[in-house]
Amino acid sequence: MQRKRPRPPRVWGILCLLLALSLSVQVRDAFRVPAEVRLLPGQEFALDLGRFLTLVDVSSSGWLVQADTGLPIIRAADAGGAQVQVRFLGVLPLRTVQVMVVPRLAVVPGGQAIGVMVSSRGLVISQTMQLVDVDGVTRFPARDAGLRPGDILVEMAGTPLYTVDQVHALVERFGRRGEPLEVVVARNGVLLTRTIVPVPVEVEEGGERAVRYRLGLRLESPAAGIGTLTFYDPTTMRFAGLGHMITDGSRNPIEVNEGRIVEAIIRGVQQGARGFPGEKIGVFDGQAGDLGTIEKNSRFGIYGHLERLPRWGLYDEPVPVALAHEVRPGPAEMLTVIDGRQVERFAVRIVQVQPHRRADGRGLVVEVTDERLLDRTRGIVQGMSGSPILQDGKLVGAVTHVFVNDPTRGYGILAEWMAYEAEIMPEVPDAGQESVGGGRS
Repeated sequence: MQRKRPRPPRVWGILCLLLALSLSVQVRDAFRVPAEVRLLPGQEFALDLGRFLTLVDVSSSGWLVQADTGLPIIRAADAGGAQVQVRFLGVLPLRTVQVMVVPRLAVVPGGQAIGVMVSSRGLVISQTMQLVDVDGVTRFPARDAGLRPGDILVEMAGTPLYTVDQVHALVERFGRRGEPLEVVVARNGVLLTRTIVPVPVEVEEGGERAVRYRLGLRLESPAAGIGTLTFYDPTTMRFAGLGHMITDGSRNPIEVNEGRIVEAIIRGVQQGARGFPGEKIGVFDGQAGDLGTIEKNSRFGIYGHLERLPRWGLYDEPVPVALAHEVRPGPAEMLTVIDGRQVERFAVRIVQVQPHRRADGRGLVVEVTDERLLDRTRGIVQGMSGSPILQDGKLVGAVTHVFVNDPTRGYGILAEWMAYEAEIMPEVPDAGQESVGGGRS
């Protein structure tokens, strides 16, 4: 009897390589499935996982069924939650998906231009710097005193601060006396008192050398600039805007201390170009008083409470907020202001939807297709952040960032995430439990 020859090592190596490549592809496909899926009561969510991936109902909810096409379908019940796993060959778990039933939420889309003030008083510390004193010694007075970028300098020597000129005068006065300065900064909602010693440095004034006192701080106005209101809830009067965090020049989050929003008027637009983002040019209009107060500056935008209903919008009644799985590539419209106060509609196209990209607020890729908007702005410009995006009568997202090398395109955040962050989404049950309460996502 002839013995079967063993396969040569090269063949085994090729087979192992093919298996590894197949597994890596399956892992990639598995992680394209969102980690969280929210459905309306009775709504279905289909997944095309390919040949080697399967779904397993690990919570035994009975929500997982098979469609006539053979695809697995998650069919939500009237209430509750479930947990399913994506597995390789039905054995190796690659991803766990939390499925929750939520009620339909509706909000009023905005699009209005707003002026954003992160503080009613104080100055934003955008940077702490080194100084070389009159003796040639390198000093870090602000850093050594415990001040950080993103802090708001609200008081100095018992004096409330509103302008940089106030700071210069106080630093010069205490420095010449040789006295330390007591300052108060706002950080994470807490007022902190610190002591800082002004440092004498040589500067050039009018062609002559002079000694002046400095703290090693770079300060900015608390006005964060022009942005866009995304939506509001007329029942609770809660609002959302921008779609991204307000940061300083070093991308540090800015502390919101008595922050507020006011109406803004767009006077012009600086067009965008490849490598150079454009910008809305606007002015704050506080004649009608504050539009609202900012309570939270998060990675998903600014959130707070309206003092009155916004004007100049296109919607007076709420529209449904689309859940992430309802958003699709294709035509949509963006609401924003490019002249004066009035909100206008502009055609855009959703190029890509990434519902699993929650953490960085870049769940959408959007392209401007409206010829009038392209002629006026060349695409997405600064100040459009927060401009609501609607598709099929639902609010699906908001513009957040422009592509620096292609101003016709930009990122957007899914409206579903902004609705949760605004804290107007009702509580949803935990996966695998009955509808008896639970935590908000």
